[in-house]
Amino acid sequence: MGTDEGETASLTTTRERPFRAPGGDERGWRASLARIGSASTLAIAFGAGLASLAMNFWVPFLPLYMLELGAGSDPEALFWVGVATTGTGIARLVSGPAWGVLSDRFGRKVMFVRALYFATATTLIAALATEPWHVAMAFTCQGLFSGFIPAAVALTSVTVPDSKLSQSLGLVTGAQYLGNTVGPAIGAGLAVAFGLRGAIAAAAVMPAIAATLVIFLVPRDIVRARSAAVPAEAPPEPVPSIRSLITVQLVTALAFYFFLFAMTQLVRLAAPLAMGELDEESGAGAVGVAFTLAGIASVAGVLVLARRLVLPGRFRQALLVGCVASGAAHVLLALAANVPLFVLWFSVISLLQAAMLPASNTLIASAVPRSRRGTAFGFAGSAQALAFMVGPMTAAGFAAVSMDAGFMLLGALFVVVGVGAWTLLKEPRVEDVAPAKPAA
Repeated sequence: MGTDEGETASLTTTRERPFRAPGGDERGWRASLARIGSASTLAIAFGAGLASLAMNFWVPFLPLYMLELGAGSDPEALFWVGVATTGTGIARLVSGPAWGVLSDRFGRKVMFVRALYFATATTLIAALATEPWHVAMAFTCQGLFSGFIPAAVALTSVTVPDSKLSQSLGLVTGAQYLGNTVGPAIGAGLAVAFGLRGAIAAAAVMPAIAATLVIFLVPRDIVRARSAAVPAEAPPEPVPSIRSLITVQLVTALAFYFFLFAMTQLVRLAAPLAMGELDEESGAGAVGVAFTLAGIASVAGVLVLARRLVLPGRFRQALLVGCVASGAAHVLLALAANVPLFVLWFSVISLLQAAMLPASNTLIASAVPRSRRGTAFGFAGSAQALAFMVGPMTAAGFAAVSMDAGFMLLGALFVVVGVGAWTLLKEPRVEDVAPAKPAA
């Protein structure tokens, strides 16, 4: 699904030249973009964080909801949870690139708002469900029509100057992790007060609130036909075809993005079983503490560690160091002799892997022109969906053979992937990521 020559010649994005003066003053454009960038990023981050918070109100309690809806046993409830999550993954895998292409044609803001409102619609379907399969259908529809995180990242990538790209993407990701961390606790309180159905209904309202705020607080970002009034001295940047985007840089950045999410999902699923092997009496309380600390560590990784260590011109270095350190932490995880040590290294892994995510997003964004960043993050959304399917399957294999050997293997794999990223990736051009010089 490419863009033909006619479309390439006639389309441009207002975000590529949003505030250019009639004389084509590039410095004025950069200053204007910098002034609105932080406010827009905060609004996008708030929207993504609020939606993530809402989704995590009730998803951890999904098996209990399936029982409430009529599942006859725990295995049957888990079966329907598996159907729901698999349906989401497959639907997102298929729909992600399509929404990405549409975002580059009709606007990334439009697609972000669309994803948030559809998150409300599909969550309402789940709240009104009377059978377990209704929830499975709601999840599948959410995979097809929602996907607000890739949309948020794509919108952020064209809202701020490239010198602020990593910092801004880190803020959006940090808001997402914060929502993921505190969501279950708030959801548990709502479930106690209003029941599971009431908690889901409350969760349904929040993405719509976020979408409405984005409509009013984030500047327009649309794609439109080139007007004859556009001055000849400031021609629009051509929109490249999808085929031309498939470069070593983009494929490597997407592969690294997939690897991060797959390994995160794998370790999160394997951790409760590994903790049970260390101490059969550790129970759900220890697992809850482990995941809470890991969530806090993830937020700190994005908002603190990444901001201090993942700097322009050092993305490859940051990924290499992060992978080597994460590999060592996985080895120490395998060697942990008790639950507290396991929780410590589990939290360190969460810290390191979250810190690498802003650099990964920045490399994806910088691998394509601004006019195709929606498409690139559509591919990233599909990579994430695939990771969420591969992670559980790999965790099951580890459980069947040896958890400790699996963690050791992951440690070695992180080092190999870090070296591969260092070898294959190129640093974004300095002029694309360095802070703009102040106007004279």
